[in-house]
Amino acid sequence: MENPESLTFGEEEHKLGIRASSTRQVFFNDMKVPVENLLGERNNGFKIALNALNVGRIKLAAACLDAQRRILNHSIQYSNERKQFGVSISTFGAIRKKLAEMATGVFVSEAGSYRAAKNVQDKIDELVAGGMDHQAAELKGVEEFAVECSILKVFVSDLAQHTADEGIQVYGGMGFSEDTPMEAAWRDSRISRIYEGTNEINRLLAVGMLIKRAMKGELDLLSPAMAISKELMGIPSFEVPDYSAFMSEEKAIIANLKKVFLMVSGAALQKYMMDIEKQQHLLLNASEILNQIYMAESAVLRAEKHFSPDSVEAAMAQLNLYKAVEKIIVAAKEGIISFAEGDEQRMMLSGLRRFTKYTNHPNVVALTEKVAAHYIEKGTY
Repeated sequence: MENPESLTFGEEEHKLGIRASSTRQVFFNDMKVPVENLLGERNNGFKIALNALNVGRIKLAAACLDAQRRILNHSIQYSNERKQFGVSISTFGAIRKKLAEMATGVFVSEAGSYRAAKNVQDKIDELVAGGMDHQAAELKGVEEFAVECSILKVFVSDLAQHTADEGIQVYGGMGFSEDTPMEAAWRDSRISRIYEGTNEINRLLAVGMLIKRAMKGELDLLSPAMAISKELMGIPSFEVPDYSAFMSEEKAIIANLKKVFLMVSGAALQKYMMDIEKQQHLLLNASEILNQIYMAESAVLRAEKHFSPDSVEAAMAQLNLYKAVEKIIVAAKEGIISFAEGDEQRMMLSGLRRFTKYTNHPNVVALTEKVAAHYIEKGTY
């Protein structure tokens, strides 16, 4: 197909998923574009294109969030209806655990997405109120939270894929059939980890943007990191904190997890300086820590603000934080061992144990059962 303006199209591509979406190459061959159709200023298109990716990332998180909800609702309904040995499979502990973890993923994805979206909108409104053109304010507002957009893109798209995979598992053999919605959900979710920048690129970007801001003097990473090092050389307090207030221990743990990020990223930055970008494995470890902190904090803040201590939402925030701590321990330990040796390594590993320590360990099984019972009885998320 060709028109007088030298616009041509490639053949339709056949894809693993999102088959309702048309995908084909578009070729512009000496095509003339009227000057009045120019978007923005000349030579400023690349910046607009990059910022469009930031917008796309937070929108993709919202799309993946909706996919998670739909998969979860199908899974709850099917598990309540499907009978095995004369009872619904939703009575089985293994199925209940899956449903609870899927529901927790939805809650956390919502918390992070709503938080970042509100921050972006507030920044846009602030810039417009200050006299900035609305289009420029939108670009600047999203750019200000580019790190959060990358975090959300990675975290929620990873969860969408995992949720779809677990949905198939709940359906069993029927989940592998095209007669149920799980097969298409699994195929469609796979692309979300690739477009708008692969999840690997976005992980590197999130930490890379923070480091670049630090290098430019826009963000101070080294001073807090040095303060953490000084704290590690001091004598730890053996007093038992008062965690009677709702979510007080969870917030204290998150504050300590931020120290883990500063400890690892600060020490790595001091060691490699401008060559840090070449240490992709280490940056991926730091990114995992950053992502888990942001999403866990979002869930805790949401639970604290909107729900009661005995609510299922509080249980999900606590359950997610516990899992986040375990993931951060793995990522941080791997990162520390990769670049630190001797006394420095021992001190940082000791700090990791100190900063990831619970005073009151949550009963993960009880929290999981509470979440599962709530949504199985409700019949939907």
